[in-house]
Amino acid sequence: MPHHSKRSAILQVACRLVRERGASRLTLDAVAKEAGVSKGGLLYHFPTKEALIQAALDDFLNRFDSSTEEEAARNAKLDNRWAQAYLRQTFEISKEDLEMSFGILAAASSNPDLLEPMRQRYIDWQSRMTAECRDPVEATVARLAADGLFYCELFGFAPMDEKLRSEVLSCLLTMVRKKES
Repeated sequence: MPHHSKRSAILQVACRLVRERGASRLTLDAVAKEAGVSKGGLLYHFPTKEALIQAALDDFLNRFDSSTEEEAARNAKLDNRWAQAYLRQTFEISKEDLEMSFGILAAASSNPDLLEPMRQRYIDWQSRMTAECRDPVEATVARLAADGLFYCELFGFAPMDEKLRSEVLSCLLTMVRKKES
């Protein structure tokens, strides 16, 4: 198994174990066993439990940023393409990423310092939304609504049917209108 895919598999196993057993019961021994790697092999990639959790969070954030940038690049004609891409990516997050997020956030909750990279991303995302959009209040409301949808789906709070999700996304996309030239 290539280096990167082994690392990714370990991260997925760690997130699954947190979902199944709880963050307090996540151990490097359990992750190594479930991932089919030696403890030494796991420690090569992640020397501590905190390093494992941080890597899982960073991996999720990096993949979200990459997919948002790719979506924005596909809509190069729009002046507010990043804001629209952010909303679309939040609404289209995969079940696998939702499950990984649950595990990451649960594990990181025991050490709030691990959430600092996420706090920084949200500051960056907020800045990008307001920079591209005509009305910073509407842009912020749209981002908060999309983030709220993410967390509702993450925790299974009042899931929406596809028709309503689509209509909500359309409404939010109108809120992130481009700045007038």
